[in-house]
Amino acid sequence: MARLELHGITKRFGDQVAVQDFDLTVGDGELVSFLGPSGCGKTTTLRITAGFEFPDSGSIVVNGRDITALPANQRGMGMVFQGYALFPNMSAADNIEYGLKVRKQPTQKRRQRVAEMLELFGLSHVAKSYPSQLSGGQQQRTAFARAVAVEPSVLLLDEPLSAVDAKVREELRTEIRRMQLRLGITAILVTHDQAEALSISDRVVVMSQGRIEEVGTPSQIYAEPRSEFTASFIGAMNEFRVRIASRSGGLVERDGVQFEATGAADLPDGSDGLLLVRPESLEPVEAGAAPVGPVIRGRVEVQTFLGSQTRLLVREGSDLDTSVHGSRLVAVDVPSAAAGRWPPGAEIAIAIPIRAARVIAVRASDLRSTAAVVTGPQGR
Repeated sequence: MARLELHGITKRFGDQVAVQDFDLTVGDGELVSFLGPSGCGKTTTLRITAGFEFPDSGSIVVNGRDITALPANQRGMGMVFQGYALFPNMSAADNIEYGLKVRKQPTQKRRQRVAEMLELFGLSHVAKSYPSQLSGGQQQRTAFARAVAVEPSVLLLDEPLSAVDAKVREELRTEIRRMQLRLGITAILVTHDQAEALSISDRVVVMSQGRIEEVGTPSQIYAEPRSEFTASFIGAMNEFRVRIASRSGGLVERDGVQFEATGAADLPDGSDGLLLVRPESLEPVEAGAAPVGPVIRGRVEVQTFLGSQTRLLVREGSDLDTSVHGSRLVAVDVPSAAAGRWPPGAEIAIAIPIRAARVIAVRASDLRSTAAVVTGPQGR
């Protein structure tokens, strides 16, 4: 196992800043994901860690040893590439053995290690098969086994599941996590897939425009985002403009109604805030009920079936003149078995349960209307 430290990593390509002041420590045996949109700098940071690129400033340290100036083949790291990069003229066993040969390990030791990897990754029955004869999942396991065979200090995974279909991807990401835990390898995973990052990582690094937006456990990143970018990028999120009514009381105000919201105590009285509420946290109000806190009233415009849940996109208020892609849609998830109660066109009242929402600061340049804004993959 290894402790990896990235200190002040900055990288430019001409006038473009690809990575800016990147600081991160990855603990022994930890799996950390770099998550963000295309062009955010996550792959460049991984390549700098691997030694395929060199930073303009900053340092890479493994177990207290500065390896910033070392070439890739002297860093003791393993890498699984996006396209696997298996040698097409070599069998699965030969691909796994390749790194051991390069390191000039004795023949008997190589054969023993390859046999261990074939058994560990369930590839013994295809050991003599060439990459073209392997399924996508088998190719991925072969690439993983090749990277692990050399007993790397750090394992780097560059979108390793992008080449397989959704069902296989779900199975393989679980397999990657199982193997990583079993072997105790320190690992970095680069991905743009939120489900992938949230499901198998110890921590997630959310990146935007070359910088770290925030770092946290999957549950923290999803349930307690600290920035508007993270809130909008991870899953679907409802955003409402509010005013901090009482810092000491942890109260915010929207449309004349005051209610508690996590995070209000961190912002000054009278300041603007952005109230964040996940669709699954909102609750349709039953007839005759008296909810505590704000109630959103509107009309259902669209239903989206998501399996056990159905997402309702609700136009808040009575203004129906703006586009469906405008700024007055609220997303609420309801059990699919009950979704028939709110067909498109039906009126609905939605409650924001006490403490189900989180408020963050809004920069002056980001001020919006007091309408709801739905962001994320299901709400854009």
